[in-house]
Order: sequence, then C-alpha cells, then structure tokens
Amino acid sequence: MQKYLKFLLFVILTLGIVEHDLSAQNDITLHKTKIPITIYKTTGDTLPIQTIIQSDYLFRSPISFSGKTSPRDTYWIKIDFVKELNIIKKDSLWHLNFSGPNFSYASIFYIENNVITERPFGSFNNPKKIKSILHPSGISFTNNSLIDNRFIYLKVKRVKYFEPIKSWKMYYVSQKAQNLTDHFYTWQDIKTLIPKYLFAGVCLIMFFLTLAFFITSGKIEFLFYSLYVIWLFIYLNGDVFRTNNLLFGGNTIASYWLFQIAQVCINLFYVLFVMYYLDTKKAYPKLWLTINFIIIILAAIIILDSVFFYLEYFIGHQFIMNIQRLVMTLFGAGGMLYLILFAKDRLPYFIVIGSFFYMTGAWCLFFFGNPICMIAGSAIEITIFALGLSYKIQQEHKEKIHYQKESFINNNKALRAQINPHFIFNSLNSIQNLILSNKKESAVKYLNKFSLLMRNLLESSIETSVILSEEINLLKKYLELESLRFDNTFRYAIEIEDKLNTDAEEIPMLIVQPFIENAILHGLLNKNGDDKNLNIRFKKKQETIICEVEDNGVGRNHSLHINSILKKTTTSRGVEITKKRLRLLDQSEKENVEFIDKTDHNGHPLGTKVIIRIPTEYNF
Repeated sequence: MQKYLKFLLFVILTLGIVEHDLSAQNDITLHKTKIPITIYKTTGDTLPIQTIIQSDYLFRSPISFSGKTSPRDTYWIKIDFVKELNIIKKDSLWHLNFSGPNFSYASIFYIENNVITERPFGSFNNPKKIKSILHPSGISFTNNSLIDNRFIYLKVKRVKYFEPIKSWKMYYVSQKAQNLTDHFYTWQDIKTLIPKYLFAGVCLIMFFLTLAFFITSGKIEFLFYSLYVIWLFIYLNGDVFRTNNLLFGGNTIASYWLFQIAQVCINLFYVLFVMYYLDTKKAYPKLWLTINFIIIILAAIIILDSVFFYLEYFIGHQFIMNIQRLVMTLFGAGGMLYLILFAKDRLPYFIVIGSFFYMTGAWCLFFFGNPICMIAGSAIEITIFALGLSYKIQQEHKEKIHYQKESFINNNKALRAQINPHFIFNSLNSIQNLILSNKKESAVKYLNKFSLLMRNLLESSIETSVILSEEINLLKKYLELESLRFDNTFRYAIEIEDKLNTDAEEIPMLIVQPFIENAILHGLLNKNGDDKNLNIRFKKKQETIICEVEDNGVGRNHSLHINSILKKTTTSRGVEITKKRLRLLDQSEKENVEFIDKTDHNGHPLGTKVIIRIPTEYNF
C-alpha cells in the first residue's frame, strides 16, 4: 500500500513540477516564448526562397488577415528573432512549436553550412513519430540557423478549409522544455484527456457488447450500431489512441483520409442502424426510400473522396464533404420531424432524442471548434440508442410471449374440443343404454344431470381454464352421472388438502376427467363384487397442483388381458389428448403423468394409482 501511495505522490509532484517549470521564464533551460510572425499569402507555389527574402514588404501580421485558409493557397511565414537574439545565443539547440495549426505541407528555411536549406516538416510531406498525444514535437534549429542572423522562413499549406489565420501562434522553446513537453503532462493536459478516455471506454464497451449480441442473435441493427460506435471512436479519439498508426504507420495523407472518411462512415452506419432499428421498410416506407437514397449518396462520397485524396485534389474533397454535411443536416432535421409527426410507437423517440444531442454537438464542433461538445453529444446519443435497443428487445420478447400464449390457448382449445365430443358421445350412449334397458326413471335422471353438466361446459366454453373449485364441481357432476349410469356399483370420494385454496388456483378444464373415466371403465367395472372404490385427491406442491386418481380395481395388466379377449381398444384417446395438453402447459420435458400399479406382497393387483402434475405457472 505504501508503494502505491509513494507512486501517486511522485506523479502529483511531477505534474506540479512540470506545470511550474514550463512557466518559469527566468530559467533559460526551461525557456518558452511566444514570438510574433508575419505572413504572405500566394495562390501559386513556385516562388523561390530568394524572391521571398527580397520581398519583405509583402508580409503582414496575421491579425490583419480577415480571411480563412484554403487548400489552394500557400502561406509564407516570416519569424523574426531580432528581440530574442540574446536569449538564443545562450543555448545551441531550440525548438519551434505551433499553437493551433497542423500544417499539411510545410518546409522550414534556415542557414545550414552557410547555405539556405529547405527541410520539409509537414504532416503529409514529412511524417514523423509524435512523442506526445497533445503537443507537437516542434522543429529543431540552432542559434546559427537564422537567415541574416534574425529570420527563419516557413512555407506552409493547409488542407483544412475555413481555419482563421488569426489563430496561428508560434513559440520557441529550449531543449529541456521540449523534453518535458514530450514526456510529461500537466494537470491541464490531463483534464483535456479525461473526457476522451471516458468516451473511449463507453465506445469500446458498447461496441463489443452489441457486436457479441449480433453474433448470438443475428439482429442486423446491432451490427450497424456497433460499426457506428467504432467509427465515432476513430473520428473523435483516433488522435489520442493513434488508430492511424495501426493502419498507415503515422500521420500521413492516408491517415488524414481515414479521419475525414470516418465522418461519412459515421453517417452511413447511422442511417443503416435507423433503417433496421425502426424496420422502416414496413413501418415507415417513405423514410425507407429516403434512407436508401442517402446510402447511395454516402457510398458515392466515400468512393469519390478516396479518388480525390489519391489525386491530392483537396478542394474537391472539401466540396463534397460540405455537400455531405448539408445532406445529413437536412436529412437529420427532416427525419426527426417526420418521426415526431408519424411515430407508431416509442421506438422513434429514441432516435429523435439521440440524434438531437449528436447534431447539437457536431455543429458546436464545426462552428466553435470545441471537441468536448461533440464528445458529450455523441456519448449521450450512443447511450440513448443503446437504451432504445434494450427497449426494442424487451418489446419483442413481450410480443413473443404474447404469441406463445395465444398459440398455447388455441392449441389447448383444440385439444379440449376433442375431449368434449368424446365425453358427450359416452354420456349419450349411456342414456341410450338406459332407455333400451327400460330404465326410464334412471334415464330421465341421467339426462337431467347431463343437461346441467353440459350447460356448465357450454357457459365456460370460451375459457380454456377454470378455478379449481369449479373443476371439482364439474367432476362431482360427472361422477354422479357415471354412478347413475352404472347403478351405483362404485363409491367415490374427493379429498382436498387443507392448505390448498381451491378458489385461488386455476387449472385447464376437464384435465382430470379422462383419468377418472379410465379408472371407472377399465379398473372398477371389470372387478367382481361390491368393493369398488375411487378416491380423488388434490394437493399443492410448490407451483404444481397434484391430483391423485386411485382405484382398487383389477389393475392395468388384468384390464389389458380382458380387453384383448373382448377385442376392445386398449388406448384411451382422452388420456393421450390430456397428456398433450399437459405438455403444452409445461415444455420442460418432465413427465407430468405417472401410473403406479398397486400389488400385495404376493404380487396380486390391488388397483391403479395415477398421479397428475398440473403446473400453475406455464413454462413456455
């Protein structure tokens, strides 16, 4: 722990020392001085240095320049050290630094071996490794490099349009001060980098999460969102993380092209994300057509701009980039208004709000040159878009559950519809047998009870489930019918566990009836004698209603033997249908119906016990 504290204290002290030392003007080894410059602007690039030296009257102070830079112009900068000669002579090596501009093409003219020498130092014509993220390495010169013992000349060109010449400032620093700038950061530097690193963390987290989700789910909007985020990262943080070094090995025309084309790629993947996120082809066909048109324009700009960079036609590059900004501004404003007016759900509002913050940050960067505004707007936007994706997934999940429930209800209704005719046919057949047996009184009673039962069934035909108390009442009426049908030859009882609230639990209608019917027809009626008992028990275990149907009949094996002799079918259609209904309720592949053959110690059958497990929470 003490080691970490010492290290932290060392860093703090180092930062303080650097901050203090760079401002020390009385120490020649840490000297840093702003130096006045004068500028001459020309459209051509053919003037030799000798002509420039002889034309000092052409140079003007940058304060007098009201215009802004253009790629077609060449600027000659004259730096006069006449007031700094006493200081420069005290050290042999100095560095010239710039505040504001990053010259694309540039050369320095100075004396070397008694001859005026030109040395290129522009980012395009002489790229070199940058030691510091925030500060340039500077151009070295000696105290013997001054032309006429007082001047240094620069010839520079800027690819970037509309940069105020008034913002150009130059300093010369000592070797020690340059080393400190190259290898250490002040607290002000750290405050500048903190927002960039935080934004980078947000971008990388969002990129990997959404890319992983795309790989697992195959949803194309997550792919375009992840590509949109990574291009934002390259555009806004490429300088800090040196992404150009990974592809092009330094600050070259190719790396600048990557930086510029990143703006187009951001917009391209933005519109692709909007297209698939909102499903515009179905939900917003007019917006879908517009986005396709925008995609064609952006793809053409990427191709054309690449050709312009290859030919170093930077005026054309600036022209089509301005067209791109205009097109995307009109599309952004128009698209947001369209979505506000014609939104069909909440999804478009995520796009509208996120796009508003991004456009605000982008225009602040364009007009005021403040990257923090762009970073803040972009961070808010990608966060809102991520929330929009989460909301969409949630809505799709709810919709999927809804359709699964609808499918379950329809399948359950279809299976129950197969049980009801089966039950009605058996009941009518029993009434017919009573009439043919001349048991008119029993037939009338049976028909009366049957009509009451059918009325209850028809009244609840719309619902696929009933509360447990109603199901038990239906079973009682059914058992009364069966008892009447078979001349009260068996006894039955329904037991309910004390802690089971039958009015608070729902189960599918007639889910138990086929097993009761099976026990009566195949178990009890095949048994000789009067000792015929049927017991039905209901209890609850966790989220499952357990129903036990137990009889003391002949057992399943003996019933199968009897049916084979009588050549009757041994498969109960009602039982098979009910098993399918239970599988619809619980798709966890657990066995919901269990048959237990009861025997005595000699292996003789004592009846059958069926355990039916009915889930109260459906597992889809």
